[in-house]
Amino acid sequence: MLARLVFLALLLVGSYLLLSAFAGVKQSSPQVLQQRAEQALAQQLCQIPILWRIGQLDPAFSLAADQAEQAAHNAAAQWNNAFDQELFRYDSVNGFPINFQYDERQQAMLQQALLERNLARYDTNIDQRAATLNQQRSQLQQRQHEFEQQNQRLAADIAAFQQQAANASEAEVTALQQQQQRLQQRQQQLQQQADVLNEQQAQLLRENQYLNETVTDRNALLADQQPLRVSEVGLMEVTHKQRKMTIFAYSTPAALQLTLAHEFGHALGLGHTDSSTSVMHYALNPGQQSLTTDDIAALKQQCGF
Repeated sequence: MLARLVFLALLLVGSYLLLSAFAGVKQSSPQVLQQRAEQALAQQLCQIPILWRIGQLDPAFSLAADQAEQAAHNAAAQWNNAFDQELFRYDSVNGFPINFQYDERQQAMLQQALLERNLARYDTNIDQRAATLNQQRSQLQQRQHEFEQQNQRLAADIAAFQQQAANASEAEVTALQQQQQRLQQRQQQLQQQADVLNEQQAQLLRENQYLNETVTDRNALLADQQPLRVSEVGLMEVTHKQRKMTIFAYSTPAALQLTLAHEFGHALGLGHTDSSTSVMHYALNPGQQSLTTDDIAALKQQCGF
């Protein structure tokens, strides 16, 4: 089929030369003709589904064959659905191989993923403790404010009692003694409240110290972190019209699917785009989700859709 397409492309060039000669049009340079032939061939190739299959799967990835195949199906479906056309088709015999080759890049990915999980656990713990600490601090401040108000009222009542006692008659002594006992009880209750508030304040200080130590431990993980230097996590090779895709590393199933979709784009002849959210951007990043208008526009230009 491919040989037939090449023949058709060459026939198209030959027809163009022949028509140009009859029409008296100045002939294009051989370089221009070659570019036109390559463009025509590329557009013809876009009309034929590219066959793929899962090739060698390194067991070090801990990835089952059906999982790898499903990820590739999902990645291929992004391109097929975007153009409502079967650009890629699974073929377990004739498809080009998608190999999974485990090396230091995957080890670096796993270390990075482990670090991110540990940081996430620390951050969740820190956020929860900080929120609880803030709530407890707010409640303590409210209780301290209420205590101060009660203490001020007690001080005012004691001052009034002392003035009243200084001018009391013999008949008022018994009533004043009862009032004095009530004031003493209130004073004892406030002292107990003060002890509780002081203990709660001390507990908050301990909690705050523990939180600071947790933050220090969390930041120590970043201090020990080695820079992640993963150049390429996937590779699409086309040699003598033969394709081969190799996946070297991935951090999550979603990242694997994005990498496969990226390499499928190269299989169609696409280069890299400038948009960081585009699947065909040169570097995998959190901003990528699925094919964008830049990806679709690039393939439309490539295939003449």
